[in-house]
Amino acid sequence: MKRITFIFLIGILFFTTGQAQNKKEIRFEKEFQKTLALVNSDQFTVKFYIATPTVQTLFTPPGAGANIDINPQNCYLSINDSLVTTQLPYFGRATWTSNSHLDSVSFNTVLFSRTVKIYQDGKKKAIAYQITVRSNQDICYLNMDIQYDGTCYLYFSDRKRAPISYVGQITPLDSTMQKRYKPSPKQQ
Repeated sequence: MKRITFIFLIGILFFTTGQAQNKKEIRFEKEFQKTLALVNSDQFTVKFYIATPTVQTLFTPPGAGANIDINPQNCYLSINDSLVTTQLPYFGRATWTSNSHLDSVSFNTVLFSRTVKIYQDGKKKAIAYQITVRSNQDICYLNMDIQYDGTCYLYFSDRKRAPISYVGQITPLDSTMQKRYKPSPKQQ
């Protein structure tokens, strides 16, 4: 009788842990689908709160270098259909020092190319979002890893500056941004 009770208790324990794992996976999948729908809508803003200069290597994971806290109200990347608007501080080393605009990353231009891929990050899914933008006779490469919960890791590089990475959160594009940044007839 003791064996049957013991086996029954072990069975209940395994059953409840299996249900808890299943609930977590369902929650992760639900959050991922919400984030994926936002990315596929091409109407979103990413507000950044950490910058990490990457002087020696092309891709340094967040937390590996000197993290700089930045104000998310003034640091953003906004995508409205094919229009890309960004305002980000730059804390790296620039190779072209004659221009004073190299202390920030700022442009409002049309996309040159875009790639969206879904990949597995452990048990959770994530999105690799890559865009290329031409601005001021330069080509900018923006590679974003968007996690299931909307956390974004942006790796920015161009020909005139050392790469830099940012950490932020993806949000739907608010109506003030949509009105403020419409492509000019020259950009269309």
